[in-house]
Amino acid sequence: MQEYNSKKLGFINSIALLGITIGTLVFALKSGSNVGVAALVLLGVGTLISFFSFVHSHLIDRERQEALEMEALDQTQENDSLFSGAAEDAYPALNARKQFEKWIVPGFTFLLLVAQVTGIWLVSGKINQWISPDPAQALIPILFNSLFVVILFLMGKYSAGLARMDGQELLRPGASYMLLGSVLGTAIVLSETASYFGYPHWDKWITWLVVAIIITSALENVVTLVLEIYRPKGDKKRARLIYDSRLIGLLGQPGGLISTAAHALDYQFGFKVSETWFYRYLEQKLALILGVQFVVLFFSSSFVVIQANEKALLERFGKNIGIKSPGFLLKWPWPIDKVYRYKTDEIQSFTLGVIDKKEGEQQQEGTKVILWTTQHNHGGADQDPEQNFNMIVASNSADAQSDAESVPVNLLTVSIPMQYRIKDLNNWITQNANSGSLLQKLAMREVTQYLIGVDMDELMGPGRTEAQKTLQNRLQKQADENDLGAEIVFVGLQDIHPPVGKNEKSKETGGVAESYEKVIVAELNAETNRLVALMYDASKVPQAEAFAAESISKAKSESTNKVAIAQAEAKRFGNQISAFKSAPSVYKTRMKLESFQQATKGSRKYILSDPANRDVINLELQDQLRQDLLNVTVDKEN
Repeated sequence: MQEYNSKKLGFINSIALLGITIGTLVFALKSGSNVGVAALVLLGVGTLISFFSFVHSHLIDRERQEALEMEALDQTQENDSLFSGAAEDAYPALNARKQFEKWIVPGFTFLLLVAQVTGIWLVSGKINQWISPDPAQALIPILFNSLFVVILFLMGKYSAGLARMDGQELLRPGASYMLLGSVLGTAIVLSETASYFGYPHWDKWITWLVVAIIITSALENVVTLVLEIYRPKGDKKRARLIYDSRLIGLLGQPGGLISTAAHALDYQFGFKVSETWFYRYLEQKLALILGVQFVVLFFSSSFVVIQANEKALLERFGKNIGIKSPGFLLKWPWPIDKVYRYKTDEIQSFTLGVIDKKEGEQQQEGTKVILWTTQHNHGGADQDPEQNFNMIVASNSADAQSDAESVPVNLLTVSIPMQYRIKDLNNWITQNANSGSLLQKLAMREVTQYLIGVDMDELMGPGRTEAQKTLQNRLQKQADENDLGAEIVFVGLQDIHPPVGKNEKSKETGGVAESYEKVIVAELNAETNRLVALMYDASKVPQAEAFAAESISKAKSESTNKVAIAQAEAKRFGNQISAFKSAPSVYKTRMKLESFQQATKGSRKYILSDPANRDVINLELQDQLRQDLLNVTVDKEN
């Protein structure tokens, strides 16, 4: 009858866990409690284990009834029973239980592990997208979850007490998860109460604590499955319930940690480890050892070493004590004194823009020429590469000013790296809740305001250096006005170009960068043509002037030469006339001889005479070379 009642209690526990699990789900969705969602993983696993242990207990109960029936049959026979020494096939309940423990129990434990891992994954994703619970919907879930805590605690303690009795071990898994459910219910009530009074972040912290419990339980299942493979197995020894968590079972017997560990060691190694002298000594002195370790760890927090590039803020009960320089620091133990270290001498940086590539890749691309129309440095694997960091920049171009309807601004993709360091640690910590985030917001505001008033062409060209200095000065001024305690070391402007990529209005012609590139190319071509024309003009005009001057000079030279020749001829002719007038016959004869001499110069001359007569023959050996006064017929009278 007692076995029947315990079996009935196991079924009631399973139904109670199932109902409370469903109720927790409903109220968790109603109030938006993330702790309730995380607790559902453990409550769901506990419900499955409770039903599974109920089935297991049913098989064991059948085995016991079968053994009693066989014993009764043996006693009714005077001689050897028909079933004495029979094969195991004659015991179907026994075989069913053995096959169940051999195959079903390990498989079920593995499925529990899969369910726990899946629950960890789902709950972690929900925490990453954490939404604050609704305090207006928290009152009713608080009341019902408090009722669940009471029910689970009372039923769990009662079942855990019965599980200590012989033959009632299968009540222990369900009882352990019921007691765990009471703890989880208390955590849910605490989280919802904190949200109701304006502390929603408690929900996130407690959820992470529940996730840690789930992870610990999953790791225990992994270790249990591995150890079950290598555990020494005896023929007469019934296998322990591997789906029964020892860690969660401690909630049912919080004072039995030592005994639970002893039973686990005895079971694992196959002999009485708990009866060895080392284990007995450890059992007696464990509290003292743990106490000494706790004291050592507690007072070890009094010693702090501040590195050379650091400064530290010392707080005592939350009150600022002062800034500590590098070196050895002796303080009160935690949590009385707390030390917050900061690397004040280290240059820190952030970038306004989207820079997702690795540093090595950036260095490799530093030597390459990258066009505006090529995607670079913007967008990651999970981002649209066209969603760049675009800023509104002023435009002073004539085209923008000529059109009254157009807005004289342009969009530019800008990456702005900024570097700073902490110069006043006290202001950096105490004056603002998050100085680093505030500095980034101030930088964004100053950059936006500055770019609206600066010319785009100047920013992309020679005015970049001046823009960097101006931004650095303006940001430093804002940091000083807000008591950030930061020194702006560097402000850079890099990767400045029109937005890259196509849009809906320019699918055929390209994006802004492509269009801007075409405009720049057209302007450069126009400037090139103008310079070519100027160069042609500059080269042809001097060439023509030089040619004209050369022609004039040549003409003048020829004219002078001809005049001189003519004057010389005229003078020579005048002298010849004077000589001729003085002695015409002599002059004529002399000129003939001179002409003959010149004409026959270098030639051999012959005179032929005939003895028969006395005629003299004049032999003309060469044609007359020139015509001059010898050919002039002069009147004898003149």
